[in-house]
This record gives sequence, structure tokens and C-alpha cells, in this order.
Amino acid sequence: MASRYWDDLSEGERLDCRPVSFTLHEIIEFAEKFDPQVFHVDQEAAAASRFGGIIASSLQTLSACTRVIVDAMGEMPILSGLHIEQVLLPNPVRPDDLLAVEAFWTDLRRSSSKPDRGMATARFKAVNQKGETVMESGFRYMIACRD
Repeated sequence: MASRYWDDLSEGERLDCRPVSFTLHEIIEFAEKFDPQVFHVDQEAAAASRFGGIIASSLQTLSACTRVIVDAMGEMPILSGLHIEQVLLPNPVRPDDLLAVEAFWTDLRRSSSKPDRGMATARFKAVNQKGETVMESGFRYMIACRD
């Protein structure tokens, strides 16, 4: 049985997300499989790029942020993901950066046609150890209400 439902959420409520970090090996391994651009997979080419070294794929960063947000939700009865908001990438993620994922609930709305469910957005910002924002986005979910 779920521990929290849509009815239990409040606007602005924070999610307690654990930190995110990737080693050089993890960045290269992910990129070789899913995003094989030279600044993700080739240390020499990455050093000569505008980034000055290997950086993580935004897809890897988004996936890791998704994981810690879902973990922070606990046993919530998510019925469906509805959309991902625009993803902003103001700074790259480098090997061994430690990212704090700051997430909160917003845009809470109960369905008028199906009152057994509501919608909510988990917005987030990922910030590295230097205080630089590396990603901002949000996930819109359909969540079951209490019976």
C-alpha cells in the first residue's frame, strides 16, 4: 500500500533527494552506449574541445536526477508520467562533480473528470559543489488520490 497520495502533497513541498555523482569511467561508459560524442568519450578530443575535458551527457544527468527524485517520492502511487519540462543546461557536469538535487512539488491539480487522480509537477535544479546550476527541469506526473 502506498504511503503518500496526491492528496498528501502540498505546493512547494521539498523532496529529500540524495546527491548525484559520476566517475570518469561511468561518464565514458554511459556515453559510449547512448551519446557517443567526442567530449563524452575521448579524453584527448574532449581536452581540445570548448569544454577542456570530458563532460557527462545531459541524458545521463537527467537520468540520474530522475532516479533520485523517484527515490525521494517513496511509495507514491504514480499512475503515469505526463511530460518532461524544458531541460536547461547552463553548465557542464564533470567527472566527480557532486550534484545536489533540489526538488519540490508544484502545479498541483486534481482531475475534474477523474477525481481519483491528480496531477503534480516535481520541479528540480541540480547544483554542483561550486554552487553552479548544471540542470533545471521538471516532471509532470499523474498520481492516485486516496479512496
